[in-house]
Amino acid sequence: MKKSVLFISVDQWRWDCFGFMGHKHAKTPTIDKLAAKSTSFVKHFANIIPCGPSRTTMLTGLYPFIHRSVINGAPLDDRFTNIALEVKKLGYKPTLYGYTDTSYDPRYLNKNDPKLFTYESPMKGFDPKCHFPFQNPQLWTNYLKKKGYKLKNPKNIYTERLAKKNEGFVYKPWKFPSEVSDTAFLADKVVDDLNKIKDPFFMHVSFLKPHPPYQVSEPWHSLINPSKIKILNTKIQKKNRINYHPLMKVMIEHFEFKNNHPPEINYKKLTKNDIAKIQSVYLGMCSEVDFNINKILKALKKNNLDNKTMIIFTSDHGELFGKNWMFGKKGWWDDSYRIPLIIHIPNSKPKLINNMTESVDLAPTILDWLNAKIPINWNGRSLLPIIQRDKLKVPNREYVIFEWDFREIYENKSLKKIKIAPEESNLIVIRNDKWKYVHFPAFPPLLYNIKNDPEEKVNLASNKKYDKIKTEMLSKILSHRIRHSEREISNIKLTLNGPKVFHGPTLRQIFE
Repeated sequence: MKKSVLFISVDQWRWDCFGFMGHKHAKTPTIDKLAAKSTSFVKHFANIIPCGPSRTTMLTGLYPFIHRSVINGAPLDDRFTNIALEVKKLGYKPTLYGYTDTSYDPRYLNKNDPKLFTYESPMKGFDPKCHFPFQNPQLWTNYLKKKGYKLKNPKNIYTERLAKKNEGFVYKPWKFPSEVSDTAFLADKVVDDLNKIKDPFFMHVSFLKPHPPYQVSEPWHSLINPSKIKILNTKIQKKNRINYHPLMKVMIEHFEFKNNHPPEINYKKLTKNDIAKIQSVYLGMCSEVDFNINKILKALKKNNLDNKTMIIFTSDHGELFGKNWMFGKKGWWDDSYRIPLIIHIPNSKPKLINNMTESVDLAPTILDWLNAKIPINWNGRSLLPIIQRDKLKVPNREYVIFEWDFREIYENKSLKKIKIAPEESNLIVIRNDKWKYVHFPAFPPLLYNIKNDPEEKVNLASNKKYDKIKTEMLSKILSHRIRHSEREISNIKLTLNGPKVFHGPTLRQIFE
């Protein structure tokens, strides 16, 4: 029996904001129920931020240092394959509901191609049944117009609520009822198509929420009382943040500059009470998505499609959630990179996995489930052996690697910035269960004992006592980069007897 795939991604959903993860305020009954019959990877990390680069990593199976689409708008080289192109080879018609935030290679486009003017194109290979980009959600706004809603400028639908000069956060429900929200609109499109499907399918459903704007309709807006939320992520006082690291000064200016944050937040006036309100709204947004995912899973079961369908639930990246008075995704903190991953395969035993995994693992896992060949150049590892068996045939991942290219901050002429080249405007992080090392080309490094200091408050990098640890972590980064170099062509040798291939195993390591 040919298999199907329902690949659900959300945007900016933290790893811990679920009932099954023990969050005190998160109300996510649908995801909790899914987790109870699935494999949940609770130490799962994105390999890069923000949205476009992370989704590129997730869908191509390549580390960012290979695909190099490292900021929103950086083109993805046309020579790389992706999960949609690979499943098309198997006879599937991969459909997209939502977005992939893909920037196309301009070398292969004519000068007037619309794809040259956006980073929000659908990735090559997908059939965009309901393309829903953040900057121009035309399908949804047309739907709202038909429902009788008057829209001044549909393209500004997500940016029209502006915090006043003395207001930290605009705390009020969104003007659109929940039944016509962007989340409901997308889910209903998926349900309609599931009700018509007869053949095996590959669906990629990509919800915008809980990505900003931090606003949601009732009943979700009032679902969590902000006065009940205990703020945990503001350990550093506002005035002391600037001394944390040289990059912090520019990051803070970036947040507080009027055009560089969600318009409903005024960072200069932000208080702890505002942070509690934003967190409550965010959790309400998560609950709305959870509610709408339930409609999709019900349609799957109703149409007898659930017994042959792999269901994936994940996010592209995390959310700072008020850490150091910041929101969104930036920096080197786990909050920006640690994300949920739940994979359900029919008839597999449910389990919680504490082994570290990365978003680069998703595409290989899908192809493995479909009994397809995994491209030799992909960097991730299939998680199927973990899901289908109790014991691994390969060692656990010793560490995860993730990075951030922050050149966009330095391109902002309104900020007072240190002069560094675009190629220096990045960082790479290696993290295991005890240590976290952050390396910059142009700034001093950071080192944290995250086992004893999970909030990353004490930087040990300048202490000579930890020089050996720094050297070991830097060496592991270098070895990782060398081991995962592009190999599709480099592992072929032309000889007198013709081409010979010398590819190593998927993990690029030999284990006894």
